[in-house]
Amino acid sequence: MDIGATQLNDFKALSSEDKLKLWEACEFVKLPKGAVVFNEDEALNKLFCIRKGACKFSKMDPNGKEYILRFLGKGEIMGKRALVTENGARVSATTLTETELCCLEKHMVLYHLEHNTQFCKDFLKALIEDNNINEHTRIIFNLNCGMQERMAHLLLYLADKYGTDVKGRLLVRVKREDMAAVLGTSPEYVINILKKFRLKKVIEILRGEIYIPSKEGLRNSSCS
Repeated sequence: MDIGATQLNDFKALSSEDKLKLWEACEFVKLPKGAVVFNEDEALNKLFCIRKGACKFSKMDPNGKEYILRFLGKGEIMGKRALVTENGARVSATTLTETELCCLEKHMVLYHLEHNTQFCKDFLKALIEDNNINEHTRIIFNLNCGMQERMAHLLLYLADKYGTDVKGRLLVRVKREDMAAVLGTSPEYVINILKKFRLKKVIEILRGEIYIPSKEGLRNSSCS
């Protein structure tokens, strides 16, 4: 019964019988890259567990410009706050890669929150963790430093968040437009910075894939 909810301690607070019922009521969905999981202000009646893949949280300003607030990966949960507050989603969630989701029924989650103290504690810890992650990413993405250093921090964050293969290739492919939305600049400027990093030989780009041969080299180069 792999729901893939490490952020909720894999539902260890639930009995075997309750976990089985939760599993049987789950809806498993496979979405392509670029699919919208839910939109900002949308009322949610499910909790979304990422079993495989990657997603982003974003908001649109009044002028229609997108701002990316957070990246999510395997084991993380989407829709927690909206589920318990009865308010609409504060952000939009979109897949960055082909993504597998386990969708949990709202009424079942709320039942366990009301009747299982330990599960309620796990859920509260997950909400607190979200706040800590959001604060951490705000620091990374909004450093009071030059754009090259911010780009380096973003690449290192993606490497730590989603991992790299043995050759240093980022395991998640983030569009240049998404990088620009995180950094508050244009895709053209992002491409220009990546070219500079490539000339410094702290990254490689092959067929659009980014490779980081040395994290320390990238970290040091961004400050030079």
